[in-house]
Amino acid sequence: MKYIARETAFRENEKRTAGAKARVDIDRICTEQLGYTPVEIVFDTARFEDRNIVGQLGEHSEALHEWERKTAHLTKGDLLLIQFPPVNHSLMLSRQLSRLKGRGVSLVAILHDVEILRGAKRKNKSIKNRMRKHFEEQLCLGHFDRIVVHNKAMKEAVADLCGIPAGKMRNLGLFDYLCGETRSRDFGRGVAIAGNLRPDKSGYAYQLPGNMRWNLYGIQFSGKAFLPGNETDPKSHGVYYHGSFLADEIADRIDGSFGLVWDGASIYTCEGVFGEYLRYNNPHKTSLYLAAGMPVIVWKEAAIAGYILKEKCGIAVESIAIIPKILEEMSDEEYHILAQNAERVGRRLRRGDYTRKVLSGIESEILSV
Repeated sequence: MKYIARETAFRENEKRTAGAKARVDIDRICTEQLGYTPVEIVFDTARFEDRNIVGQLGEHSEALHEWERKTAHLTKGDLLLIQFPPVNHSLMLSRQLSRLKGRGVSLVAILHDVEILRGAKRKNKSIKNRMRKHFEEQLCLGHFDRIVVHNKAMKEAVADLCGIPAGKMRNLGLFDYLCGETRSRDFGRGVAIAGNLRPDKSGYAYQLPGNMRWNLYGIQFSGKAFLPGNETDPKSHGVYYHGSFLADEIADRIDGSFGLVWDGASIYTCEGVFGEYLRYNNPHKTSLYLAAGMPVIVWKEAAIAGYILKEKCGIAVESIAIIPKILEEMSDEEYHILAQNAERVGRRLRRGDYTRKVLSGIESEILSV
């Protein structure tokens, strides 16, 4: 049988799905379209808070026992899909993965983030924390029969840093974004920016050129901006902050002719931990924009840039500063072609095509052996 680990957290006797939309959508595609059975992994996130080292080790041990209890029925010929890194701490997870492998269970991971490439390089993290992340990921990833990575760049990095054979990895392409049909896009309505807008992650959003319109959506925005609804022309220039919306709602609410995929403190390049990470990952906001039928603007050195240019569903730039000039010189016909292609790719994302394709291929490889 095919199983997917579904991590669920509870706090004050209230359960909630622990994960962002990307995780929830993969779970839905697997259970509703591909016939996977969920394995409920339940943990209490609050119990990890304010614990000393001994207490934290005890909680890691309890998390391991939860994985052991819930996967005890898996046996030879079964397949277990895990979304990685796990929502819960993975300090002792490798032990259970080893046991499952010993019982003949096939293990598949879908990588959401690689902390070795991102979190482990943050200067605000202690050396001990960074070393632990590296240790955890190396131990766990080595047990998987197949690993779904974002793209070729991530595949090469994981092979180099974790010693994972390239033959075990498969490229996803894009994260699916399940949602309903969205409206067609018009040219001249500015550029949308969605995501976490806190200054240390999205410092560029506080330096945007003023000679065009920017529509901001997300949490932790602390800059100066106009509020939507006060202007008479939706194409008027300036920065407009629209607040934040649930992930299942924003594709229908977001306004703009393009969606921007950028990270870091500068408008001139993507830099710092978050900016450099774009060289390896496929940001989920890319999928949001395309699922909403919106062409994207990406950093030309981002890993996703090649795919966007190949599909002709957006443009790649070296600097945000040149975007106003590029859009000013773009014809209506050129935009229409980009928008048509964005809608074509978005249709795949809304159906779950990317996840279904990569997992169906993996199943045919390891379940037929």
